[in-house]
Amino acid sequence: MALNSINTNIAAYSAQSNIGKASSSASASIARLSSGNRITKASDDVAALSIGTSLRTGVTTLKTALLNASQGSSLLAVADGALSQISEILQRQKAIATQASSGSLGDSERGFLNQEFQNLSAEIDRIAGTTNFNGVKLINGGLGTSTSLASTDALAVAMTPASATASAAGTAIVATTAIQAYNSNTLASLNASTAAGDTKLVTVANAQLADAAFLDVSTAVAGKFSNWKITDTTYGVDALGSANVSVDIGGVTFSGRISGNPALADFKLTNGNTNIEFTVAADALDFTNAGTTAISEQGLADTFRNATYYRNSVVSGVDFSGTALEGATGLAGVGVAAARLTSSNAVVSNFQYAGNLGAADSSRITVDINGQTFTATGIDDNVVAAQGKFVFQSEDGQFLIVDITGLDTPFTNIRTSKTDQNNLINALNVGFSRAGSGLDFQVGSTSDDSLKVSLSSANSKSLTNGKTLSVATAEDAGIAGNALDAAIAKVTSLRADVGAIQSRFNFASANIETSIQNQDAARGTLLDTDVAGESTAYATAQVQMQAGIAVLAQANQLPQNLLKLIG
Repeated sequence: MALNSINTNIAAYSAQSNIGKASSSASASIARLSSGNRITKASDDVAALSIGTSLRTGVTTLKTALLNASQGSSLLAVADGALSQISEILQRQKAIATQASSGSLGDSERGFLNQEFQNLSAEIDRIAGTTNFNGVKLINGGLGTSTSLASTDALAVAMTPASATASAAGTAIVATTAIQAYNSNTLASLNASTAAGDTKLVTVANAQLADAAFLDVSTAVAGKFSNWKITDTTYGVDALGSANVSVDIGGVTFSGRISGNPALADFKLTNGNTNIEFTVAADALDFTNAGTTAISEQGLADTFRNATYYRNSVVSGVDFSGTALEGATGLAGVGVAAARLTSSNAVVSNFQYAGNLGAADSSRITVDINGQTFTATGIDDNVVAAQGKFVFQSEDGQFLIVDITGLDTPFTNIRTSKTDQNNLINALNVGFSRAGSGLDFQVGSTSDDSLKVSLSSANSKSLTNGKTLSVATAEDAGIAGNALDAAIAKVTSLRADVGAIQSRFNFASANIETSIQNQDAARGTLLDTDVAGESTAYATAQVQMQAGIAVLAQANQLPQNLLKLIG
């Protein structure tokens, strides 16, 4: 364009535009060089930003997965150390058994050897029961039995032992909901809310809970009520007053503001997200004065003294494959094991044959659950599938059901055959030692990419197929020696399992490290600043800015030439 105006300097505009571009380029280069990021704003490269961000997330996740793999390997090292000690103890017991078999010893000397032998068995159980990693017990049986609350009322009903049971006492227990209150003495349901002493779980609007709603109930709702209290009373004559009422269950306090009742009434207590409804008799809550209030408080404690909330749970992972109970399928949706307990979880261990009454079908088996003994009675001699279930019951109404539906091969006679007894007890102990979800360690970028650690029990009963060993006599010592050979082989097998899983963790760690390296390199290509190239671009922008400034100074002088035409 010709220069013919002193108001419009196109050349200066052009120079200013180029200076602005160079300045922006220099600023962008400074941002990239100072931050180390090639993309400092989304508009720089949207596609690369999307891919690079995904890769960065993957690298961060993999670094955590690498830590998980390291923790898994450390956990297994703890378990292996304990199993090593148990192996040493078993070898010492084998030596004792061999010594006790010698004809040169009398029963008194064998008695001394048996003292050490039995104490060593106790030490095996102590090691198995206390070996843990961050509070997780490792070799006491499947890393802890896994239980999950029955998610529907239909499953709760399926778990009732009301028919085809091995325990007549179990017929009094009938489930209607996943979590339900019973009288712990009579086992009568307290779920009706039609008589004083009834209690049930309800919604905020006092509607009874059903099905999956129980999954949201506080885990504290299990066991008996304790510590009833009436406080902050507003005394009244005609209206019987009002007060705060509270009670503890499972270590959690449930409370509410209650008015005195002149007739049969329900009242509700809550802990914020779980509501329990209670039914009391006419005039049971009288807050007329201090005396009636104290009587009301004691009356609540007496009315609900035996009320116990039980949780219907499915026991996951029980596996009888390779045992005498192989083929048992249990019930659809429930499986081979279910329980009604006053706790949110269970540790099931140490099945033992507890004798019989001498008559047919009178055998008893016991099991320890959460440190308490449960007993199944009246078990058929041949343990036929038609029997349906073993029902292990505690004195306070808790029970464990082992459903053997589908079992094809009956036993000969567990009442008279030691072999059958041992095979049955071994099957139960092995099946439940496999129970439990184990521990999952995520060793990849997704939750599906994980390794499971699930170790069998290493207590003395599991290692000896439920047998109680002794070296008190030469005959017992011979039996113990053979059993110890098998126990040592089992511990060796357990250590082999630990070693195999450790090997997997080691290879997983190596794979994660390679993935981190390669993905981080790919991420760097997309997101990291190319310092050499960017420094060159920055130098170029600086030169362009300097040139533009110099040229702009010249362009600003151009209009002065027009003054010569009017001068």
